[in-house]
Amino acid sequence: MQHVRREHPDYEAIMLAASTAETGSLLSYVRQSALNVYGRMEWILKNNLPLSFCENRAARRYTNHDPICVETLVSAMDSLTRVVERAIAAELPERFGLLFDGWAHASQHFIAVFACYDAGGVRKTPLLSMAPLLDALDDDLSARGHMEFLANMHVARL
Repeated sequence: MQHVRREHPDYEAIMLAASTAETGSLLSYVRQSALNVYGRMEWILKNNLPLSFCENRAARRYTNHDPICVETLVSAMDSLTRVVERAIAAELPERFGLLFDGWAHASQHFIAVFACYDAGGVRKTPLLSMAPLLDALDDDLSARGHMEFLANMHVARL
């Protein structure tokens, strides 16, 4: 990919303008093992399944994906997270807004923090952080408690 970026800086525009017949499928350039891990990850995450589902014998029986263990799945998820974090950091402007979304489920409170900015005329709102709001029964739900919570999430201090 470095060669393509260095020698053909306009490759994105050329590829976007080209038809599928001109470019062909990219699947032949992707390792089968990567497609396998991606397929497992997509299946588990989109269906809100436990990570251990990839080791379930019945699930293995009814799929054409090669078997993987939980450790491999978690490692791939960690790697993907780092790639996405770098992509967001590279695109994030110096000044941006923060959006907060809070909700409760089964008496557990959560908060999510999103960045808000425009990139190329398109509004972007990537998720920066999400966590349960309370760790203990005596946690502080005041403004100060929320600020401490956000500081612990490594979100920019307000």
